[in-house]
Amino acid sequence: MNQPLDVFVISLADSAARRARSSELLNDHGVEFEFIDGVDGRKGGHPLLGRFCADKFLVRHGRPSVPGEAGCYASHYLAWQKCVELNRPIVVFEDDFAVRDNIKEAFSLLPELMNDYPFIRLEDNGPILHKEVKQLGIYTLSRFLKIPQRATCYALAPSAAQAFIKASEEFIYPVDVFIRHQNLHQVPIYGLQPYPVRPADPAGDHSEIGNRHRNKGPFWCKLTKLVFKLRNAVMNILTNVRHSLKGR
Repeated sequence: MNQPLDVFVISLADSAARRARSSELLNDHGVEFEFIDGVDGRKGGHPLLGRFCADKFLVRHGRPSVPGEAGCYASHYLAWQKCVELNRPIVVFEDDFAVRDNIKEAFSLLPELMNDYPFIRLEDNGPILHKEVKQLGIYTLSRFLKIPQRATCYALAPSAAQAFIKASEEFIYPVDVFIRHQNLHQVPIYGLQPYPVRPADPAGDHSEIGNRHRNKGPFWCKLTKLVFKLRNAVMNILTNVRHSLKGR
């Protein structure tokens, strides 16, 4: 079965163990890929890190960020730039994934889908509110009405990549939370089941970002977080309604 899309794995250049594991997993399943050198937010120095706004992050997310979060956002930004540069859909992995035996079969369906469905999650998310939109044999494509967290593996088209880039003049959320807030970028978020990928570490205990919930922040930012959370919830509902009216 031919591999339909270019596949990229985001990984820090010095993460030898993670790179070796990623290579072994994908090679064992016959998936060709390239690494994208991730941005280490703990070290600083990368120009994209200048987009991170700590004050706006604190107000919106209710806690201070950990250094790796800006780097994670910047790393995905590089993947979006790669998609725009190639001008064709790609698959993006973070390097903490596990794969299932249906990965090549699931990936083979993506070219048929990407023109109409520009962002497709390919990782487990558990039961969550969604709307089924297309059936392809045993596979079901659904649009999420409540979007899951994490960004371990997804396929995106250049139109989605451009929308994400345009909406990322500042980094004011973790990247997976940014993707969840489709009111910010107007890209509908889909998922393809049965999922071919799952996070290797569902609890996130070994993330190179670090434990992003350890520092809870001052009490006042819990109130501002609630305000933004309610605002985003309303705006996401309205965005879902617009997507439904457009038949997306």
